[in-house]
Amino acid sequence: MFAVGLIMMFAALAMAVSAVFAPSVALPGLIGGAAGLAIAGFVLAYLAWPERKSPPHDGMVRASAWVIDAEPTQAEVTGYRMVDLTLEVRPKDAAPFQVRRRFVGSRAGFEVGSAVTVFYDPVDPDRIELG
Repeated sequence: MFAVGLIMMFAALAMAVSAVFAPSVALPGLIGGAAGLAIAGFVLAYLAWPERKSPPHDGMVRASAWVIDAEPTQAEVTGYRMVDLTLEVRPKDAAPFQVRRRFVGSRAGFEVGSAVTVFYDPVDPDRIELG
């Protein structure tokens, strides 16, 4: 979607430039079209701007995890339902372990058997963040 927004902004620029050389009858339509494409392009580019997640805390280790159990709760945060997840974390250099934590569910939700990336603290494996 980010790329589509950029393409729309370039199309708007091209329409604005062509409005300079176009007959006067088409000029208002070209200028209006260019403005509409530019606004839509900016909105799409803004909505799909690459995420800038904060880096994990010092000492956190990246690992793969599999969702063993996902139970929705009644609690909500900013319109998203909280989910109690049981994860099996499989670090590269350590034995697999299970952890149960409550996370904010995403739009897609969590499916049993799906893989997720996590960051965990080797000293306190219950301290875990979704990656």
